[in-house]
Amino acid sequence: MLKPLMASALVLSLILTSVSATPARAGGEDIAKVLGGLVVLYAIGRAIDDSNAAPRVQRQTTVTPRRQLGHRNKVIPDRCFREIVSRGEIRRGYGARCMQNTVRRAGALPPQCIRQVDTRRGTRNLYSERCLRRNGWVHG
Repeated sequence: MLKPLMASALVLSLILTSVSATPARAGGEDIAKVLGGLVVLYAIGRAIDDSNAAPRVQRQTTVTPRRQLGHRNKVIPDRCFREIVSRGEIRRGYGARCMQNTVRRAGALPPQCIRQVDTRRGTRNLYSERCLRRNGWVHG
């Protein structure tokens, strides 16, 4: 409703601005130009109304179903592998923080696989490789 009202106001303002304060004689050629301009404005207004009234075409999107949590989603990243010296022994595993930031689904990491390892710099958390494999995780 707002657009037809604005179109009418535009046409009215064009008509009023074309009329000058002092009367002037308009010839047949001037009247034809004014009428031609009004016809063009009317056609533009109709085209705008028609384009707004046209039904919107919706794009069809295909949604692929999410895969179940399979071995593709349970890949152990090699870059998380750590060898840590703890009490004179070398402990091997996967850094917990690295794993949680790197794997696709951090919520699927088995909490029972976390091992705490004491080092000179404090306690570190590692995921046990054997435990991860038992829970379906594979090397990438």
